[in-house]
Amino acid sequence: MTKTSNELQQLLTQVEQLNTQELWEQALHNPDPDKRQVFEALFTYVLDKQQAELIKQNEFVV
Repeated sequence: MTKTSNELQQLLTQVEQLNTQELWEQALHNPDPDKRQVFEALFTYVLDKQQAELIKQNEFVV
């Protein structure tokens, strides 16, 4: 991996630790529309990761 790839992976790992409610609040209320889009994308990323982990659990039944 390149240095940039490693840095991006570290950033995404940090993002996964963020509070989804705070990300959603920023996506809704940030005054900058471009930042709102970034926060919404980060929120979706974190939510997808959390759902994937939940689905992996043995207790999860569809």
